[in-house]
Amino acid sequence: MKTNLVIQSFGRENEYKRAILTILSYYAYIRLTVDKTRVLLFTDKPEYFAAYLKDLPVDYILLTPAKIKSMRGQIDFLHRMKIALIEEAFSLINGNMLYTDSDTFFIADPNPVIQQVSPEKSFMHVWEHQFESLRNMPLPAGKTFRAFVELIESQNFQLADGREIKITPRYASWNAGVMMFHPTHARFIPDIYTLTDQFYPATQNHASEQYAFSIMLQENTDLEPCDSVIYHYWYRIKKQIVDLFLDTRLNITWAQLPLSDKLNQVKTWTMMLPAYFDEHVLTLRDLAIQSFNTNDFSTGYHQAFKALVKNPFSLGFMKDILYHTKRKINK
Repeated sequence: MKTNLVIQSFGRENEYKRAILTILSYYAYIRLTVDKTRVLLFTDKPEYFAAYLKDLPVDYILLTPAKIKSMRGQIDFLHRMKIALIEEAFSLINGNMLYTDSDTFFIADPNPVIQQVSPEKSFMHVWEHQFESLRNMPLPAGKTFRAFVELIESQNFQLADGREIKITPRYASWNAGVMMFHPTHARFIPDIYTLTDQFYPATQNHASEQYAFSIMLQENTDLEPCDSVIYHYWYRIKKQIVDLFLDTRLNITWAQLPLSDKLNQVKTWTMMLPAYFDEHVLTLRDLAIQSFNTNDFSTGYHQAFKALVKNPFSLGFMKDILYHTKRKINK
């Protein structure tokens, strides 16, 4: 059986470039011959990827506006699409499935982990928190998370066959940016739909599908992390950094390089990117502003100084520093 990578990418060029990084990093690390692998790429623009991914076994599943609308369902929830495309992928592949969001890149060979997947074992990227911890999230950002805890404490939930499940705050949320499934896990999809369709309208929580995957997999399998083989840069600042990084590197000239050259370069990039995130000027500015916002002025000025050393000519950032300095003086 083949090892199957499933990924989605649509809407904008930066999303396409992120998916190219994911797919090429997969082939940069995996120690399988190409004929033993397969990629299912759900996208609205297959032609964009052709030059970058030529000579690789990529099957393109076209995302039309009508299909996207159908996948979002009656609740019109963007991340419900993840459930729908995983459901479709189950019908198209033979073997274990490795699903990834496009804001990921591989850092090691995933095949040893994929081979551990079984009817009894599944993987999600990383354990995040128990639902209990959402109860006191700061407002206003924590509103939908508090709403989720209140919802699960107020009622039982129906599964697809009409049975009820009690979801307690002791269940955990796992990151759904990366998941690994056995073919038998397709049986969980109807319940994941059903839970998501109950969670999202009542809470407007954009992690509703993640909670549904987490609940069904930890309830029915031995659920383990797989962050040792793949990096998920879900945070908005890291996405900005990757977009800037790829924008200067991925172009039609680079796409024409031999596949081996592209894979070698991508592997080099993925080896340096985690440290690159930590020292990037956007990260330093973000750390400074976060520290100022919590009145940790010492850390804020330290990070701001490091950011200014890297790039002293950001008028917007200077205005932010002056604003928080005035706030400190007037405390």
